[in-house]
Amino acid sequence: MIKGKLNTAVDKTVDFVEKTDPALDSLELITHIAEAASVVIPYVQFVPLVNEVSDILNKVIDLYKTAQHNKNITKVLVERIIAASSAVEMLKAREDLFTLKNYTSLQRLVEVLQKMKKYIEGITQYNTVQKFLGAKLIEKQFKELCKDYDSSITLLSFTLTVDFKINSEKEDLILKEDIEELLKFQAALAESIGEVDKKISHVDEKISGASDKVNLVIEKVSEMQITMQSLINNPKSEKQNQNRIDTIFNEPLLPFEDYEEADEPPRTVRLRKYVHVKTKEDFAFKRVDKENYNTVKNQVTILKKLKDCQNIIHFYGLTKDDKDDFHSVTEWAENKNLRDYIISYGQIIEMRLRIRFAYDIAKGLNFLNSVKIVHRDIRSENIVITYNDVAKITNFKFSRDHNAATSNLSANKETIVYTAPELLKRITEVAEQNENKKRIADDEAKKKYDTKCEVYSFGILLWEIAECRVPYDGISDFLEITKLVISGHREPFTPGIDIPEKYKSLVNKAVDQNPGLRPIFAKMLTDLQDIFSNYTKPTVGTLNNGSGRFPPNTPVRKMTSSTIAAAEEDCVIDFYSINLMSLDKAIEEHKKDSMDKRTLYKCFDNYAKIGNPGAKYWKAYYILKDYSDLDCSKSEKYKIAAELYKEAADYGDEYPDAQLRYATLVMQGKGVEPNTEEAVNYFVKAAKNDHVVAMFNVSTYYFSQGNVELGRYYMMMAASKKYEQAIKYCKDNKITY
Repeated sequence: MIKGKLNTAVDKTVDFVEKTDPALDSLELITHIAEAASVVIPYVQFVPLVNEVSDILNKVIDLYKTAQHNKNITKVLVERIIAASSAVEMLKAREDLFTLKNYTSLQRLVEVLQKMKKYIEGITQYNTVQKFLGAKLIEKQFKELCKDYDSSITLLSFTLTVDFKINSEKEDLILKEDIEELLKFQAALAESIGEVDKKISHVDEKISGASDKVNLVIEKVSEMQITMQSLINNPKSEKQNQNRIDTIFNEPLLPFEDYEEADEPPRTVRLRKYVHVKTKEDFAFKRVDKENYNTVKNQVTILKKLKDCQNIIHFYGLTKDDKDDFHSVTEWAENKNLRDYIISYGQIIEMRLRIRFAYDIAKGLNFLNSVKIVHRDIRSENIVITYNDVAKITNFKFSRDHNAATSNLSANKETIVYTAPELLKRITEVAEQNENKKRIADDEAKKKYDTKCEVYSFGILLWEIAECRVPYDGISDFLEITKLVISGHREPFTPGIDIPEKYKSLVNKAVDQNPGLRPIFAKMLTDLQDIFSNYTKPTVGTLNNGSGRFPPNTPVRKMTSSTIAAAEEDCVIDFYSINLMSLDKAIEEHKKDSMDKRTLYKCFDNYAKIGNPGAKYWKAYYILKDYSDLDCSKSEKYKIAAELYKEAADYGDEYPDAQLRYATLVMQGKGVEPNTEEAVNYFVKAAKNDHVVAMFNVSTYYFSQGNVELGRYYMMMAASKKYEQAIKYCKDNKITY
């Protein structure tokens, strides 16, 4: 009977609240509600709602801890939910408050808190935040939720005297900053799939196409991960589960006969270079142990879907050789891994290139994070450098889904230096347990490896990149390193090195002893984007720096053997372009000599008109080869070509061919006034970017000026790159290279 009256009273009160004029002030509203329903009800009726508030609070706190986006907006809402929880706790202690009015108000509050929880779930992860972009719903829904919250909490706070002050200006600022940060993140992540024209000015236009592609990849990978994990966790036998996985995903082996081993030594015991018989492309073949075959096959099935990300090594599949050995097939990284790169070049690596490596890796890690994969072994040996100096993440042996079970990492110096202190502490605690407690200790040690641990590893790697030194290299005992890290010690930055302060600050935050104070991956990405974009190279003085030694610089773009031959004959090489696929196709057709040159010229001309520097290079080349439809004199063509080459040459260090060709025209006075100093300047730029023809030209210039040391330096560099004229010169003049 009481329950029936209660339900009727509640229904009437809820109906009244929904129909009440919102213009009424809070006191009037409470008065109306009190008059409409003053029924006293037992506390047991409040219990489900009180528990629900507690559950919501716990859930949103977890969401805040794991948030990858909009963390500050989430914090604001969490603070509101905490205040609501405090009000509810106060309600529990006051029997005089067990009224229908408060019950109804609590119902309304719980509904709002549920909406807030759902909103937080949506804005904190990449694969769910997408629905808020474009329509710009983040700000709109935030303000609507806050308005609903303020209205519902008021009904309780009048009775419970909860002091909850809101700074609307501060909240608006937080909202604006988080949304701007998210858009910056979108633009940075879009860069990693190589479909963004940097000349587009509007952020929404700049990221829309690439974002759609990222979203499709994320959706597909997420679906595959869920399906595969459900099959793996099936109570059936492991063999039965694997058969079901193979049936669903059906990944056939790549034909081994399509490849032949390259005529060069293996890079490691397991890793060899193979060349595709028809396309002549280079591939990396890594032998897979038969006992690990199914695990690797399942990983490759998913990792193949990440091929659009330019900062994750491209997986093509698996193959089996004539000895029945399995191999994973990936793209070939000409410059080996980052550790080898640092050992080879050391301090001569330009700081801008170091920062770009860091930015490249951040894009790859954020892409992995977006598809909810943690790598779990981020270190310099698992980052490879391609022939054009792009850093890519490789070696996914220990990678897992965010929610997958975790096993211990191996304890050796190479992994220890990158391992977060909280994990090291668990490892040492396990070691100290006796055999009777081993199982409990192992369970403790297998606690989830999360993104905060990955952020720490990345922070150590950022230090290594900036310093071009191995972390804790002076300490041979990894147990001593473990104790140092657990105690809070970190490798300091070397004074005097030109490392941006913002970069140092980011590293220090990433390796903070407290995991909760480490930045999220999205923030690290946008910070590195800013650092890279705003980095200004320090002035180094004259060409020879006043000491007879040219300031050492690591190349920003590499050349392959095929492009060296072309450059020697005609100064023509291919350039690395990922911005527009159709432009890549045009270049490919040019190299195959399979299309009408006039048709290709129209393609290059169209892309040059919208500002693509690579297209400008090819347009200029085609003009001087008389492949264009221009109806003008030869001198006018030289003038147009020179202007195009210069624009491509000044774009950055990405087009050394344009730098070489423009320098040649300036030296010859074709299309521009002859200027030896300017020509030498552009030859030097191309030489520093690893162009062997430019190295040879610069060398002969310095020899002609009596600068033997610089002449020998560039001649030796060209000879070491297998440039035949330089090799002959070195042999004739007894120069060791």
